[in-house]
Amino acid sequence: MSQEPKYALSFPLWIYVLPIWPLIIYGIDVYYDQDQYWFLSINHLTSQLPDLLWTNLSLFGNGWSVFAIAFSLLIFQRKPFYAAVISGVFAGIFSHAAKAIFDTNRPAGVLDHSVFHIIEQPLTHSAMPSGHTMTAFSIATAIYFSIPPLKRGPWSFVFFIAMATGLSRIAVGAHWPEDVLVGSSLGMTAGIIGAILVCKIPDRFLELSVWPAKIVFLSSLICFYLLITTKIDFAINFNTQIALAILITLTWVKIFPKIFLDKH
Repeated sequence: MSQEPKYALSFPLWIYVLPIWPLIIYGIDVYYDQDQYWFLSINHLTSQLPDLLWTNLSLFGNGWSVFAIAFSLLIFQRKPFYAAVISGVFAGIFSHAAKAIFDTNRPAGVLDHSVFHIIEQPLTHSAMPSGHTMTAFSIATAIYFSIPPLKRGPWSFVFFIAMATGLSRIAVGAHWPEDVLVGSSLGMTAGIIGAILVCKIPDRFLELSVWPAKIVFLSSLICFYLLITTKIDFAINFNTQIALAILITLTWVKIFPKIFLDKH
């Protein structure tokens, strides 16, 4: 039996210090106690743009909507997809642990609601860290670093989306800047873990004809159902949810034969 080709990836040393930078900014903000000032400034500035922009950007931090988007990677980039799944698991663990440790109030639990812009239902508890920001950065980092170095350049946009997602959490009135900074740090950590671990999975387990892909396919059925029947974060995002459900459907058309009909 011939040896499987090794997936050529490299992880430069600087990626391991990548999650430290948001924590440095976080430390500076804590030292000068400017979190409320920056929240109000950013929230007022972003309120000049349509609510729908910020609520849709927040979708990039919701697990089900991100799954719907990443699901299409199975067509042409399976390694990054599974890296994203692994990172998402770690992001979920980090999020639950951190929220239990910090247990801080959100802006709506501290400030008068009339002094800042809130979109739809105000949230008051479990502020630190921002779970949406963590998810966005974990997926972006996992995808980017699970792609061969020479092909990573065009994928840099995923970090801009992650940053926009973090900004959207302040824009919708859900999180303090410090929540976003810590969330981005933990998210990048989870993403690096996902990118490293996926390289240890033999390529044969990432083929569409084997059992992991079948589990992913069943998960996509749940995701599709939730997208068309449930409010995900904001009611005004429902049309976007339908678009994501259509994206899942198109992905099904491409991968179904290889998952269930391919005998090899």
